[in-house]
Formats: sequence, C-alpha cells, structure tokens
Amino acid sequence: MFEIGKLFHLTHVVEDLDAVDAWYDEIFAVERFYKGFEKAATRHASLLVISDIVMEPVQLAYEVPGADQTPIGKFRTRYGQHYHSIAWYADDVPDGLARFAGAGIRLYDVKGRQVTPERPSPAIWTHPKDTHALLEFAPSGDYARDPRLKPDFTDAAWRDHPLGIQRTSHVTVLFADLADADTVYRDALGGRLLHEEDVAGRRRSRYYAVGEDSVVEAAQPLAADSPESRELDTHGEGVFSATFATSDLAKATSFLESKGQRLVNDTDGAPSVVLEPEVAFGMRIEFSERRIPGDDR
Repeated sequence: MFEIGKLFHLTHVVEDLDAVDAWYDEIFAVERFYKGFEKAATRHASLLVISDIVMEPVQLAYEVPGADQTPIGKFRTRYGQHYHSIAWYADDVPDGLARFAGAGIRLYDVKGRQVTPERPSPAIWTHPKDTHALLEFAPSGDYARDPRLKPDFTDAAWRDHPLGIQRTSHVTVLFADLADADTVYRDALGGRLLHEEDVAGRRRSRYYAVGEDSVVEAAQPLAADSPESRELDTHGEGVFSATFATSDLAKATSFLESKGQRLVNDTDGAPSVVLEPEVAFGMRIEFSERRIPGDDR
C-alpha cells in the first residue's frame, strides 16, 4: 500500500554547486552523503543532511548538449536559482500511481516522461499544476544511503551548533487559492490538518502533518506588498520557504551575522529571522522560535 514516510529532501536549482556546497558547510555544518552526476537527469547534485532534513542543491550539467531542454534546464531558464520540489520517501510507489491517477494527478519520471500504472517508474514526480508545487515520491531503503535512516543516527550536532536547530519546523508552499490545499495535502497525500490562521492580513495558512515527520504550510497571500504575494506574482505557486525551529534565536542571529549573512525582518512580529534570498542562492530560509499549534513532534 502506498504510504508516505520521511521527508526526503528539498531540491533547489543553483548556478554553482561547488559554491553552494561551501556555503552549506560554513553555515550549517552539513553531513554530505552524496555528490555526483546523474546522466538521466542531466544534473550535478549534492545530498546534505541538516538535522532532520536533506537539502539537494542541483546544478544543470551545462556541458551536456541539449541540457537546456531537460526538465531541470527548462526550470532553470524560467526561474533561475530557486526551490524546485519537495521529495518524500514512500512505500509501494507503484500503488501510488493508481492513487494519484484516480485523483487526476499527472505523474512523470526523472526524464520528464509521463508515468502511468502501465508504465511505472521507481521514483515519480507530480505535475506542478495538479499539486500546486512539484512533488517527488521515492522508495526508501538503500535508494540514496540516507544516514538519517540508520538506527544510530543523531541530530545532536545541529542542536549543539550555534544555530540551535531542533528540527525542520515546516516547508511553506504558496497557493493562489487556499481552498485547493485540502485536495492536495489532505485528500491525495493523506495529511492531517494541524492548524489554520490568518496573519495580520498578510496571508492565510493551513498547516498539515504529512507522512512520518514533516509539516507543510499551505499559504495564500492576502496583502499585495507581502513577500508571499511578490513571490506568487513572480514565480507562481510552488515551494516558497523552509523554516528551521531554533532553541535560541538571538544566538542564531548573532552567528549568521558573524558569517556575513544578510537578514531580513519581514515576519510580522514573529520570533523569527529570514536569510536574504540573494545570499542564500535564491532560497528563503527562516529560523524561528515559534511552535506551530497542534504540532506534537
């Protein structure tokens, strides 16, 4: 039976993988367990553990003829450096093909070819228009030798780090109409609604527990001048940000500033700071002391 497990990784497309890797090493003290070239996807990528999540910076393999016409190449041309997709581990991915097909969700393989129950694939990607963001589902086991799946894995190094990362609080995905969020995260993915809120006329949000240990915030912008609204206008629906729960925001802020990281304060009074996307290679990364109501992790 198709069942979603751990959040595998957040993929973001970058221009210079080596530069991004060096930044992750300096700021997050990551545990890197893969770096290499994938011919089928025409990309170079790394897989980096930060606490309970894996980040996957991806660089198009510029040296391959026709790379710009691949799924990653087309994404880079349209969006530049930006979050690309959310990936979860899942049991019985072939069973998920029928489940998603029944929900009207189109599926594709790593080369961008459509996948059906009659033509399956080990890992599957949804059509972003059907799920309002690009989502991937991949088998666990030895699929990528993820150290978090080992019995002796510990996140102590990040708890003790100056950033004080306790866990990934949530990943935010933007919706033009929040009414569509239930269709994706409750009905198709089997998620559980944790909390609903309006933030000072800025956005309306629903938080869903998805799979084994992840939370997704589905957010609809309300204010035309908000970061969420500007993002929606510029890039459309999709992954907007990743938020880490920190045990000491002041200490985390001091550390980031000591590393020359520029911060923006656009969280409407929440106990949080945000890395300026320009210094974070197009990503919005937030550190917060806030805990989501209903989140029992």
